[in-house]
Amino acid sequence: MPIIIDNIELDETNVEFNYASDFVKHTDKLVYLTGKAGTGKTTFLKYLRETTKKNTVILAPTGVAAVNAGGQTIHSFFQIRPSVYVPNDKRLRTKADLNDSDRSTIFDHFKYFKEKLEIIRGMELLIIDEISMVRCDLIDVVDKLLRVFRRKENLPFGGVQVILIGDTFQLAPIARPDEWNILKEFYSTEFFFGSKIIENNKPVYIELKKIYRQNEQEFIDLLNRVRVNQVTANELGILNSKFNPTFSPENGSNYITLATHNKIVDSTNLTKLAKLETELKLFEATVTGTFPENIMPTERILQLKQGAQIMFIKNDRAKRYFNGKIAKIKSIEDNAIIVEFSEGNEITVEKQEWENIRYKWNDEEKKIEEEIIGTFTQFPIKLAWAITVHKSQGLTFEKVIADLGAAFASGQVYVALSRCTTFNGLVLKTKIHNNAIKTDPNVLSFAQNETPSTLIVQELNAGKADFYYKKSREAVQNYDFNAAYENFIQAIKYRNDVETRGFKKYFITIASRISSFKNKYQGLKDTHEELAKIKTEIENTNNELLKENSENFAKISKQNDSIKLLLDKTKEFEKLTNQQEGELKDLVDKVNNQEKTIEDKESIIQQQKKAITELEQILRVKENEIIRLKNLKWHQKLLGKK
Repeated sequence: MPIIIDNIELDETNVEFNYASDFVKHTDKLVYLTGKAGTGKTTFLKYLRETTKKNTVILAPTGVAAVNAGGQTIHSFFQIRPSVYVPNDKRLRTKADLNDSDRSTIFDHFKYFKEKLEIIRGMELLIIDEISMVRCDLIDVVDKLLRVFRRKENLPFGGVQVILIGDTFQLAPIARPDEWNILKEFYSTEFFFGSKIIENNKPVYIELKKIYRQNEQEFIDLLNRVRVNQVTANELGILNSKFNPTFSPENGSNYITLATHNKIVDSTNLTKLAKLETELKLFEATVTGTFPENIMPTERILQLKQGAQIMFIKNDRAKRYFNGKIAKIKSIEDNAIIVEFSEGNEITVEKQEWENIRYKWNDEEKKIEEEIIGTFTQFPIKLAWAITVHKSQGLTFEKVIADLGAAFASGQVYVALSRCTTFNGLVLKTKIHNNAIKTDPNVLSFAQNETPSTLIVQELNAGKADFYYKKSREAVQNYDFNAAYENFIQAIKYRNDVETRGFKKYFITIASRISSFKNKYQGLKDTHEELAKIKTEIENTNNELLKENSENFAKISKQNDSIKLLLDKTKEFEKLTNQQEGELKDLVDKVNNQEKTIEDKESIIQQQKKAITELEQILRVKENEIIRLKNLKWHQKLLGKK
C-alpha cells in the first residue's frame, strides 16, 4: 500500500529518499540531506515526523520555517540569545580559569528546568530544517550544549543523531559585516559546514535527485547550471529571452512577481489592492495561547477585496489546492471567501489552524511529546501579486514574473527561477546578468563531498552494525538478554565483530561482571541461610511461649471453675441461713415454753454463725483473687505470672 504524506504519494523507487530513511531508522549517523528545488526535502521531513519511533525534536532557524516544519526555532528550544559565539567562548565553558576574574560558566548562561533537561537527555534524533540558513557558530553552540547537558562531552552532539535538511545553493545564513569580522578569524565560511563540529565529523551527504516540480528536462538542466554558477553565454541568452519589462498579465492569468526586497513586494501588493474598486473586507485571525506575530504564516488581519489575487499557504487535505497555488477572489459573502482558479473551477475557502508547539517530557513513558502552546486560525491565503524570493523558498508557482535586478545574495536567482514549474510560465521583468548569478565558492567546494552511492551502502551497513551493537549493549545493561541476543544477531548480519579485539574486551568485561555478581549472590545466599536459621529459632521459641501460655490459660480456667463452685456453695449457705432465720423466728414465739430447747438451738445457731463467718471470709478472699486475676496483663499471663 503506498505511503501518503501531506497528500503526496511517496515514490517507492526514489533510491536516495530510501537511503536517507534507512539511515534514520537503522543508524545513529550524522546525515546531510540536500537536493535541488522540488526534489522532496520537505516531504522527507514530514515523512520522518510521522514515521520515526525515535525521541525526536525538529528545529528550524526561523519562526515561520519552524511552524511549517512542526517544530520550534533553534534559539527558543535551546534558549540561545542572539549573539556571536566563537570557539572556546567563555559562555560555553564548564569551568573558569583560576586567574580569571569572570567566574561564569555555561551553567550560568544556560539554565534549564528539569523537564527541558529530561527532553535534552532523552532526545535520540534532532532534525534541523532549512540548514542552509543556520550559521556556523550556532551549530557549534548546539553541539556544545548537547554534550554538556547530556553529560556526554566526548560524543558529537552528545550522542544524538542529527539530520540536517536543506540546500546550501539556496538562501545563505545572515552574517552582518561586524559579525563576520569576528567570526572570520575562527571560521572559513558562515555556512553550517564551516562549523568545527561538521569539519571534524563529516556527515553522510545524500542528495535527492528526482525533481518533482519541473517536468521539462531542458529547463531542469538550465536551472542546474544556474545553481552552480556555470551558465554559458548561450544559456544566459536563452534565459534572457524571457525578458519582457512591459509585460502586463491578463486579468485572471495568476502570475506572481518574485522580488528581492520587501519594499518592492509591499508596494506592489498594496498598489494592486488599492486599484480594485470593490469593497475592502477585513478578516481577523483567532489567536489562542502563545503565538508570536513573527511566526504567523499570514497577516493577523487580512485585507481582501473581490478580484484580489491570493496565494494559498497551506496544503488542502482534500487536495483542492496546495501551498503556493494562485487564485483570484471571486466573491466575499457573509464571512465566506469564494476563489476561482485559472482552470475555471472555484471553491469556498475555509479557515485553517496552525499550531505553535513546544516539546515536553513524558516521564512515565520516557518519551518526548509535543505540547500545543498556541494556535493561529485564519484563512490560509495572503495577497500574492508579489512575494519576496526569501519567503518563496519551498513554494511552487505555475506562472512567475521574476524581478531580480537587485539580486544581492548567493542563491537568490536560483531560488526565484526554480519556483516556476515551466519555462513557458516564466517572465523576466529585469535582465539577468552574470554578476547577478552568485554561488558561494565554499558551497561549490562543500558540494564535492556528496557521498557516492557505493559508499552510501557501505556507510549504511556500518551504521546499521553500530546501531544494533549499541542496542545490544544497552539491553545487556538492562539485563534484557533476549533483546540483547536479537540485536546482536541483527548486528552481525551487517558486520561480524566477534573476532575483533574490542568485542573480546567487551565480552570479558561483561563475563567478569556477571562472575562478580555470582560471588555476590553466593554471599547473599549464605547470609539468607543464616537469617533462615535465626528465623526458625525465633519461631520455635515463640511456639514454646504459646504452649506455656496455653497451659497457664488452662490453669486460670480451672481456678475460675473452682471460684464458681465456691460461689454456688455460698449461695446455698445463704439460702440455708434464710431458712434458719425463719425457724428462729418461729422458735422465738415458743421461747417461754421451750427455754432449754432455745438454749440448745442458740448453741447450734452460734456454731452456724461461726461457720457463716468463716465462709464469708473465704468468699472475700476468692473475690479479691478474681479481681487480681482480671487485672493481670496479657504479657504477665504470657510469662506465667500467677
